[in-house]
Amino acid sequence: MPTGAKLVGGIVFMAVGWFAALQVILTMPEGTPATYFPHTIAAIGLWQGWMVMGNRAGAGIGSGIANGIRTSAQIAFFGLMLFALRTMFIRSSDLRYDSPGEATVDALNLFLEYFLQMLTVEIWGVLLIGGAVGGLVTELAAKAWR
Repeated sequence: MPTGAKLVGGIVFMAVGWFAALQVILTMPEGTPATYFPHTIAAIGLWQGWMVMGNRAGAGIGSGIANGIRTSAQIAFFGLMLFALRTMFIRSSDLRYDSPGEATVDALNLFLEYFLQMLTVEIWGVLLIGGAVGGLVTELAAKAWR
């Protein structure tokens, strides 16, 4: 059921995802195509803000901040997973793999490679600070619309 906390959580974490994606684009190698990257990460942020943060709002300020950081970490995880699988499917359409097992192992390697690339202070600063602030704002919205 839609609530004010779910709406606020969705909007706030959509913005957190958008700004984190912009930080990722700044750290990408020159010439890397990133046409819909911010839009996709923002959509994941909207989904996670609505489903995770919005459902858990109302448990207190400390829990709100912790749940906001958790939501940001989940945005990063699902974004990494989505783009690792996307790259694997693009490579598989070029017939680069001999078996499904090889494609699966490469998808996991891509996940780890992308994770190591995003281990910067700027990206995780946006995710952690944005998550804490987003959790606090969602918690305040839950108290306001009770």
